[in-house]
Amino acid sequence: MKKTLIAANVAALLALGSAATQVQAAEFMDGKLKINGAAMQSWQSAMEVDGAARAPEDQDSGFHRLRYALTFNAQLTDTISVFAELAEEPNDNPQFTQDLAWIQFQKDGLGLRVGNVISTTQNFIEYSDGAAVQSNPLIGNSPVDMITAEEGLWLYGAKDNYTWDAVVSKPSFGTDFSEDSGYNFGLRGTVGFDNGFSLGAGVFVTNADLDCSGGTCTNNGAHGVIGSLIGIGDGDNYEYGTDTDGLTGTPGRGSHFAIVPGINATIWQIDAQYKTEDLALHAYYGIAEDDYSWADSGISGYRPMSANFTKTDSEVSFMSVKAKYDINKELYVAARYSQSTNESEGISGNDSLDRIQLGLGYWIEDKVLLKVEYVKQTEEALSGGQSTDGTGEAEWDGLLAELSVSF
Repeated sequence: MKKTLIAANVAALLALGSAATQVQAAEFMDGKLKINGAAMQSWQSAMEVDGAARAPEDQDSGFHRLRYALTFNAQLTDTISVFAELAEEPNDNPQFTQDLAWIQFQKDGLGLRVGNVISTTQNFIEYSDGAAVQSNPLIGNSPVDMITAEEGLWLYGAKDNYTWDAVVSKPSFGTDFSEDSGYNFGLRGTVGFDNGFSLGAGVFVTNADLDCSGGTCTNNGAHGVIGSLIGIGDGDNYEYGTDTDGLTGTPGRGSHFAIVPGINATIWQIDAQYKTEDLALHAYYGIAEDDYSWADSGISGYRPMSANFTKTDSEVSFMSVKAKYDINKELYVAARYSQSTNESEGISGNDSLDRIQLGLGYWIEDKVLLKVEYVKQTEEALSGGQSTDGTGEAEWDGLLAELSVSF
């Protein structure tokens, strides 16, 4: 049993690179170079955006832009390898470019990755990232996921039924030498039990600094908007009236709460997972705090994401519960409930964001998955949700279908 747990834990760590690596790869150079890929096309009904929305608009149903990805894994020696994923992600980056990449050293259950690595507090990740969507039983991610990619190094290990990893990174998806940008530090660990139950915990700390002695200040770093992107998660799979964020001008992050700007922040999270042959349950709870907030918009307590900040404490508590049940080998049903509460300085009431997702999946072939999902999100005026205009509650809902292939 211990050997099985070790193998499972090491596999889980390595699978963080991309879901596209989980299928049989094409091999070249006598097996030293392996190439995988994924493609995904989705359809969306007209999203109904109601209430005090920032940009309510009528819209029709339609297709999202097709997403695709290629991953390359070159095993140079028994201990040294190079991994790279090239992807077009219209929900996050509309160009075919590097998504994740690293040089990896691994021996005897210990490993080191140097490059563009994952920064997160979450364990037991089942996540849609661009075209790599088949590890996520639903179409959308959670609006409270704390995850991004940054330049740095990632140290990891596994022994018996324990896993751990530590990251040191700069608060940027690209190169950033801006003054006072600081380094980020993250640490995670899990323990698994023979009965299918697992526990995990993670913490992530950012260390940038801004001079707000004059009141409002501006971040002039590489992003020009925030420090680490971990506080607003990765791109999501919904598009509606307010789904263009102020950071990149591309849709994707508008469905995540925006409360903690990731400048001088501390985020911690605990996870629990239970798995049987047919059933998978996952729940987590966490708190994120920052010494900074986005500047007040003029509506008391409403602080939408922008390039301006104040030295005001921001804080959010968040949780998510997910369940998946396999009806048979081809068909499953899944559901997720997520919630966040804005507990920042000066916020009292009208502070919660809620999302419910209901879906099913059907494996047409071993590597071909069809998903259908209904999603509804409600954002109170001061919830930090990016749909509300701060004067009242906003909500949106809709139906999506997604077809994905891995190869």
